[in-house]
Amino acid sequence: MMCMSLSITIHKHNKAYKYLLLWKQYFQNNQSLFQQVIIEIKRLSGIKNFTVSKIPIYLIPDINNKDKEIGASFSWTPRKSFIDIEIPFGLKPPNNYFPVSILVHEFFHLMLRKNKNLFLEIEKITGKNEKLFAKLSGDMLNRMFLEELLVSSFIPEGYLSEKYLNTKSYTFTSKPKDLLSWRRLVAFKSREMAKNYVNNTRQIDEKYLEHIVDILK
Repeated sequence: MMCMSLSITIHKHNKAYKYLLLWKQYFQNNQSLFQQVIIEIKRLSGIKNFTVSKIPIYLIPDINNKDKEIGASFSWTPRKSFIDIEIPFGLKPPNNYFPVSILVHEFFHLMLRKNKNLFLEIEKITGKNEKLFAKLSGDMLNRMFLEELLVSSFIPEGYLSEKYLNTKSYTFTSKPKDLLSWRRLVAFKSREMAKNYVNNTRQIDEKYLEHIVDILK
């Protein structure tokens, strides 16, 4: 399998350079595994042409993060996209693949935007259930709330992490109080359906999105 190199840039911060370099090496060393999951994401998103190496990844020191957990976000426009990974100051890469799942999660968001029909389907379903999403989404756009649940139902909380990244599936039965707990509940209740879509190379469709809405109800 041809492995396209990740385009990783370290933020220019003298004190942070050494530990950010460790993170750059971590992601580079796990590129083969990353690519395996990306192939699945392409199938789920229904796209063929997406070049990972064209998306800049910026490693940024997060001096104020006291939780010792990395954060990530994506930026998308039709002409340019990139991913930021914020890493608490001095935090070293772990001996697991969780950060890989965080990176894949952000790429998943970008890939969804390459399939206009699927993207519009997400818009349609949130519009059809506007009152429900307005109640749950808080400060987030309704569409982004559903999109977060969709992506997380596969990774990092969902079946793809279990299949490729040696991560156990969440068992979550508590009443959700925030986005993270909703992500975990949806991933837990979507495991068998997500497994079916992954292992049968099915594209995400209206049925899968409606399944998520049913969980929210």
